[in-house]
Amino acid sequence: MRTAAAVVAAALAACATVPERGPATPEPYDEAALAARCSRGFAADCRELGRASLTGDSVARDDRLAAARLMQACEMGEPAACADLGVLYALGRGVAQSDERAGALARRSCEQGAAIACSNHGALLAEGAAAGSAPREPPEARSARIVRSFRTACEAGVPEGCTNLGTALEGGSLTLRDVRAAARAYRKACDAGFALACHRLALLVSERPEAAPDLTVAQLEGRACEAGIAPACFAVSEKTPAEGPRTPAVRLVDDRRSFALGLPGLGGFSPGELSAVSTRGPKHGLEDVRRPTETIVAAVPAGLRGKLGVDLAPRPVSGDDPAVELLVALRRHELGQCYEAPRAARRQATEAYATFFVTADGRALDVRAATAPADPPLEACVSELVSHWEFPASPAGVEGPYLVRHAYEAVTAAAPEFAGPGSLRPALKDPGCVERGLRVPEAYRGSTGTVTVKLAVDATGAPGLLHALTPVPDAILAAVAEAAGRCAWSPVADSDGRPASLWVTLTVKLEAR
Repeated sequence: MRTAAAVVAAALAACATVPERGPATPEPYDEAALAARCSRGFAADCRELGRASLTGDSVARDDRLAAARLMQACEMGEPAACADLGVLYALGRGVAQSDERAGALARRSCEQGAAIACSNHGALLAEGAAAGSAPREPPEARSARIVRSFRTACEAGVPEGCTNLGTALEGGSLTLRDVRAAARAYRKACDAGFALACHRLALLVSERPEAAPDLTVAQLEGRACEAGIAPACFAVSEKTPAEGPRTPAVRLVDDRRSFALGLPGLGGFSPGELSAVSTRGPKHGLEDVRRPTETIVAAVPAGLRGKLGVDLAPRPVSGDDPAVELLVALRRHELGQCYEAPRAARRQATEAYATFFVTADGRALDVRAATAPADPPLEACVSELVSHWEFPASPAGVEGPYLVRHAYEAVTAAAPEFAGPGSLRPALKDPGCVERGLRVPEAYRGSTGTVTVKLAVDATGAPGLLHALTPVPDAILAAVAEAAGRCAWSPVADSDGRPASLWVTLTVKLEAR
């Protein structure tokens, strides 16, 4: 099994070298274009929207919307977005603070090739905030793992990784002290435009000039001052500029032995500095927010409103919450899994509705489901799925209600079953048929990654019910269903050799579509 370092090295082998000084000039920010591409399934654009809302540099700052966009991109399979989301969980920005979630996201993202996540995971481990995301091991092995994470990120060109590596090498508590190697690591990060590294290198040079004899403290602190680092500005007798996105967290400046969490283009965060916004405890209860919006009332059939708790007089404004609504739209396809659950009236087409509230810790609360026609087992399945959804934290305590709905097709043949031992399982007669026949709509051309679906194939080899197992836009899902329907499948039978309809999982590549 390859190590995280090997995975990252392979994933980033083609990366460009770090510029000698200063960050690259960003392209003009076009929120409408990014949002359009995000809605069409381009995860990198969802991530870019999230980062913009987090910094407030190009749009109004909104931590909850930033968290929602990063959740969206992460669930769509973008490792860099999962890395960013891990930082938000560590800090409690836009989401309920969770060391466990922060550590798990950082480690997984690092293993998937997001180099900055390797540095973040090392920083969390060093701060004792990711104990559950790494195997139990002796202190020496743990220290080596942390330094290896920093080195992996630094070699991939991540300035936060180089800064953390320099900090470890200068401090000597995790590895052998080597001030010259520390200076080289700091310098690489400083030349990439990471101001904290410039400041720490200046402090090192002031104490040990031989570590970087060609550099002066004034040069380095001048660079650091540009990012609003007050001690650096004091050292060069300059006025401290206003804090901005490139200004590092206070603790990183005050404690030169602390390690930095990073999001690309920002000044660095500290695992020890939590968000000032508390999400503890509701400020008001459900009785204050029970009234639905006019949008929800209009969407729910009159006969189901009482069961869903939306039969009260509606609020006069729509009150939509983009941070929740975009995740509801993304996850709606998960309800297709209820095709696999027992049904009271399996052969009928059914509309399912569910309402829920979001709590201060981002959990779904008071989930209610209703179907037309009534189907209690289906309602139970829908309610169970929605109850496990997570959202950005609600700063007001409890917010809602929110609505999700899903249409279930009629089952015109035998109810699909799972293939057991000895079953004649469904299989494509031509394994490449679906991908060759996939006709992605023009607006979705250029989509990459994979789509995983589950579909039922009957005894004659005819595919039927289909639902997505990974987030996917409706148009691409429809294109996959159409392509799968045109392909020839082998007939199936159960373990006793009797004709049956069986479920099969299919993963379709979208590269170059």
